[in-house]
Amino acid sequence: MMTITDKKDSIRAIKMLKLNHFPLEVFSVEDYEGVKKFMEKYPAKEYVMRTVKKAKGKYFFVNSYEQAIEHLPNFDDEFILDVSYNEYKEDIVLVGDIKITRGIVDMVDLSARTDSEATQRNIYENPQYNMHCSLDDERLWKVPGISKIMSYVAEHELYNVIVEFIVYDCKLGVNKENVIINELRSNY
Repeated sequence: MMTITDKKDSIRAIKMLKLNHFPLEVFSVEDYEGVKKFMEKYPAKEYVMRTVKKAKGKYFFVNSYEQAIEHLPNFDDEFILDVSYNEYKEDIVLVGDIKITRGIVDMVDLSARTDSEATQRNIYENPQYNMHCSLDDERLWKVPGISKIMSYVAEHELYNVIVEFIVYDCKLGVNKENVIINELRSNY
C-alpha cells in the first residue's frame, strides 16, 4: 500500500507514478528565481499558491510573477505553485475524491460534483454525489465521468488511497489526458 504523509509526498508520488496533473512545484519562500522560471516555462492566465504542510491551508490565485512575490510573506517556509484549473472550469465533467478499497468485495467511497464551480474544497460541503458502495452498484456507474476515473485508478493501481481528481471533456495536463490528479492522500 502506498503511504503518503503530506502534500510533498503526494507531489512526489504523482510525479514518480507519471500521473497526469497540472504543472506544479514546491518552492522555498526565498526562491524568487525558481518562481520566475516556473511561470516562464508554464505560461498561464492564472496560478495558485498553496500551503504545503496542511490540508485546507492558505491559498491565493495570482496572475503574474509580481502578484506571486507579494503573497510570499503569507507562507512560512515553503509553498506549492501550480497552474490553476480555473481557465478550464467550463470543461469539467466531474470533480471529486475517490477511494477504491480492495477486498473480498471492492468498495468505493466517492464525493463529487459535476458543476463548473466544484472544487476539492467544496465537494464535501455540498456534494452532488456522496457514495459508499460496492464496485458493482449500478448507481455508481450512472455518475458522469466515473468510468474515466475508475479506469485511471485501475490503470495506475491507485487502490486504498484517496485520489483527488478532475475529469474533463478535453485533454489537459502534463500528459494531455482527460483525468487530472490533484492529490493523493493516505496518512494525513
